[in-house]
Amino acid sequence: MTIDDMDRALLVSGDSHVGPALEALREYCPKAHRNAFDDFRNSPRVETMRAETRKGPGKYLKTKGHNDPGSRLADMDRDGIAAEIIFHNSFNGEPMPFDDIGWPEPDDPTMAAVGFSIYNRWLADFCATAPERFIGVAHLPLWDLDTSIAEVRWAADHGFRALNFPNARPFWPQYNEPHWDRFWAAVEETGLVLVTHAGAATDPAVRAVNGTPLLLIEAVGAFNRRMIARMILGGVFERFSGLKLIMTEQPGVWIPSTLVDLDSAVIPPLQSNGQLTRKPSEYFKTNVFVAASFVAPFEVEAAVQDWWWTNLMWGRDYPHPEGTWRYSEDPEETPMTHLSLRHAMAGAPQDKVRAIVGANAVGVYGLDGEKLTTIAQDIGPTLSEITTPLDEVPELYGPERQGYGYFAFRTDGPYA
Repeated sequence: MTIDDMDRALLVSGDSHVGPALEALREYCPKAHRNAFDDFRNSPRVETMRAETRKGPGKYLKTKGHNDPGSRLADMDRDGIAAEIIFHNSFNGEPMPFDDIGWPEPDDPTMAAVGFSIYNRWLADFCATAPERFIGVAHLPLWDLDTSIAEVRWAADHGFRALNFPNARPFWPQYNEPHWDRFWAAVEETGLVLVTHAGAATDPAVRAVNGTPLLLIEAVGAFNRRMIARMILGGVFERFSGLKLIMTEQPGVWIPSTLVDLDSAVIPPLQSNGQLTRKPSEYFKTNVFVAASFVAPFEVEAAVQDWWWTNLMWGRDYPHPEGTWRYSEDPEETPMTHLSLRHAMAGAPQDKVRAIVGANAVGVYGLDGEKLTTIAQDIGPTLSEITTPLDEVPELYGPERQGYGYFAFRTDGPYA
């Protein structure tokens, strides 16, 4: 049976997170760096962050799925998730080793690169417990091109399908510059996918006012998407046609207007270098994809009416409290993920829904559709179920949400 033949939905979440405990990561630390690792783990800042998170009230902290594969699979089965793309930072207070998630540069780039290597090796083993379902995203020290290229090849040899790819920092060469051509070539050769997650390039001045609308706009909006124009207009996809870029957690109906802007920008006499043989919008259609995460009804409607449902993917943002997943100890309770899907997909054509919630991700990431179809037949909701309208949107602090899913039932715009 193929994906198109199923009455059940093959759900692939394009957005999920892990938080490996530092104690587990220490086993992957080279002996030469063990003392430095212990100093990092025992530093007042890290100890305080871990302690403050652990005593937090969030129910999302009750699952062991942050770093235990068996618990994660149980949470996936309950939501009907056949496979998911896995990023770092599950909000459980466990940092990336040697990295303060600073911007624009890590405090110690050399040690930050070591931390990425430690994490990648842990994640490879984590994903190997269910390789068809856990799709890990490897981190790269992009400030060091040679080390990054070596890590790309290591990741390809160890089961990874994707690379974490943040926006270029102010002091890096920008992505339209030839500096990156060796990197593009290595990624294209391995067939790995470049994945950008929202929030990875927010200006430090904006981070200082955390929680404000300005932070949200810059962490998720056009500021976070500026690499699209730089790569397309810089001829990256012209020279490396096999590259795929996925923009994750990118809500809103921004694709049509963005493509109008890009196409307009190369109309003579503005285009002067003649490096593009196609319209910018055509490169987007073949090389750029959007993992919008918890899509809203107006986004699905716009994508279905236009062409871009072919490039759109869904995600639940597990285990973050703003996403569609909610911790529950009641096996009979309807998963909030299913309610969110019904809110977004009600009345949409089932073939388009099938593509958005799973089939597009299977194709872009090169997943094993046959194995995932078998899994979805056992755990997935039916397409009829997730396209049936809700009687009403569950209240944020009502019994079906309990303060969770505050982006999972958007109705008015990208953030509300």
